[in-house]
Amino acid sequence: MQWPVNEAPTELLGRLLDELARTSRLLRSFSHLDQTDPEVSNASHHVLKTLDMRQPTHAADLASHLGIGTAAMSRHLAELEQAGLVDKRPSDLDARRQVLWVTEAGSDRLEARAQLRIERLRPLLPDWDVDRLALVADALGELNNSMIQGIHEHRELQAEEPRTDPDD
Repeated sequence: MQWPVNEAPTELLGRLLDELARTSRLLRSFSHLDQTDPEVSNASHHVLKTLDMRQPTHAADLASHLGIGTAAMSRHLAELEQAGLVDKRPSDLDARRQVLWVTEAGSDRLEARAQLRIERLRPLLPDWDVDRLALVADALGELNNSMIQGIHEHRELQAEEPRTDPDD
């Protein structure tokens, strides 16, 4: 039966959340298989990959896109800069802001890591065909985009709500 999500059975939404949590744990374990770079964490590699897709950009915009705080973003960027994978310069439009981009060394590192991850994933899915892979990748992309949009909308609504002082 076709139901809109707002009418979906609670058990199905709960199952989806459980599988997403399970996927998150498995991805963390999978990422540790290729943690071959002691100077850059897996989380910082994800920031680097996202920056590569969105460059040039600003730290606050990158943090917003990833749904992380500016303090966490600053830590990741410091790690990536120290490793020579990211560079920055003052913005031409606003000298208070820094424009970020991935260095050549960063691009090389991303390419090498992508190849390693693909080589490690391939044998884990021996019975999967290309159509099934595409279906899952497309569905996860849609789910992620919908969740990101929903999270941003939720945060905007929270920011608009008047704050109440508990002492009033």
